[in-house]
Amino acid sequence: MSERYHRRTVLGGTVSGLGLLAGCLGDGDSGGTGTVDSNSSATEYGGENDGRVDRSFTVGLPSDPTGANWDVYGGATPYYTQVLEPLVGTSEAMEPEPLLATDWEATDDTTWVFDLREDVTFHNDEPLTADAVVHTFEAVVDHWSHVPGWIGLESGNVEPIDDRSVEFVTTEPFPTFPGTISHSYYGIVHPETDADSSTVVGTGPFRVERIVSGESVTVVPFADHWRGEGETGADTEIETDIWNDPALEELTFRYYEDPSTRVLALRNEELDLALEPPRNEVSELVDDDATSVDRQLAPRAGFGAVNLYEAPTNDEDLRRALAYAIDQEQLVETVLEGVGEPARSPISSAVPWAARDELPAFGPDRERGADLVESSSYDGETLEILIDGSEPDDRTVAAVLQNWFGEIGVESEIRSVEAAAFYDVFREGESNVSLVNLGSNSAASDYLIRAMFHSLGTDNRQLYESEGTGIMNPGEAVDDLIDEGYRADSLEEKRELYGEVQRRVVETGAALPLYYVEYGLARHADVTGVETHPIDKLIDWRGLSRDGRRGV
Repeated sequence: MSERYHRRTVLGGTVSGLGLLAGCLGDGDSGGTGTVDSNSSATEYGGENDGRVDRSFTVGLPSDPTGANWDVYGGATPYYTQVLEPLVGTSEAMEPEPLLATDWEATDDTTWVFDLREDVTFHNDEPLTADAVVHTFEAVVDHWSHVPGWIGLESGNVEPIDDRSVEFVTTEPFPTFPGTISHSYYGIVHPETDADSSTVVGTGPFRVERIVSGESVTVVPFADHWRGEGETGADTEIETDIWNDPALEELTFRYYEDPSTRVLALRNEELDLALEPPRNEVSELVDDDATSVDRQLAPRAGFGAVNLYEAPTNDEDLRRALAYAIDQEQLVETVLEGVGEPARSPISSAVPWAARDELPAFGPDRERGADLVESSSYDGETLEILIDGSEPDDRTVAAVLQNWFGEIGVESEIRSVEAAAFYDVFREGESNVSLVNLGSNSAASDYLIRAMFHSLGTDNRQLYESEGTGIMNPGEAVDDLIDEGYRADSLEEKRELYGEVQRRVVETGAALPLYYVEYGLARHADVTGVETHPIDKLIDWRGLSRDGRRGV
């Protein structure tokens, strides 16, 4: 029997369980859809214009919003800019909800039918059609090598049924498919948008005005957006006057690699908002009357991934001893400068099915940890702590763990590798503890628990298939729980099944929870109207204004 999923009944917190970890990428008149200018200089913003409140805003980003990664989207990032919209939205509760698709139906184990919203137009005034949806998914599948395994689609598996509905056929049963494609990667683009085009044509509330390669993307409101008539959107009712009399006329996303430079640019009024300020500057920004910081718990957690099959961490008593050595509250207050929350699980509490209070809290109890070391088979071996050298806090976190492990009689050393090589080295299984920062950028998180703890998840598959081992996969009983949770029809069932997985991996020391990630959005105190979201890539900029004024 097929089942129709609506906004109020769609499964919450769902995602691909196929086990592929994914992220989280010329001049000319184009009918107002935007131009690319690789040589233009930076635009200066700020100040008053003929007595009007300035309606231009600039946001500092930690990543380049242009570049080759985003060629399939016309050279502009699908993150942050709100130029593109996927079929399925992600609510603030991290649940899938209708966006460009009003409904979806599983007609059998591998077939999904999505009905498109009517009266949606692209930025070139052409209507949204099923053909455009097919074009988008074909382009993304061809562009990103990891996408077919991530969302269970191969080229040719998306077909239009008619102009208003689309059929997806997955390579295997995939009950979490709708939540998976709520990711920004699957924002629908008009077929004229491609790697060779000078236009970025989407359906979102903003359209691209210009791109400065390697530097910035500037967008302006799209006056004919489908939510501009007071309709109820995916997350909130949008007032008509936001677009009829916008406080925001132009919004630029500018790349600053160094977080301190972003904050300096904010203080110097080169920026109106700065994403991810350094943690050690957050309190100062909050205390300054001229600036403020909005903080948001993200669906992301930092934890130690413990190798269950490499001596000496193949001993459960030793793994539990390491857990007793850790003081999560002290770690957050010192290393993370109070930005974040102490973790009880390797899954962030922002994920709807995450377990938290019901999980055991081991430490800090280093006396108990030392006793467990004595009762274990540990014989003075040096543990290797693997870190991603590009993560600014990981070396400090690793050094703190190294000190705590030493207090219970366990020697360790830190191994740093480049970001591009980190997961390859991790999956080779040579390290005992790897510092991992992992989360979801969609209303879909099942893949997190599958990738980490299932024997056929991406973190374990290589060694499981070649040697019958893995890294963090506790065994067949946990595999069965994950498979059952993946197929579960309700959020309550997922919480029960995945909660048991989290309990087992924490109790046996397969994962050492450290912190739940918070991100910050620094801004001038008179800048208002921005709506944060658990996923920072989905921050809503539509209501931006200064002092709540719309300009006169």
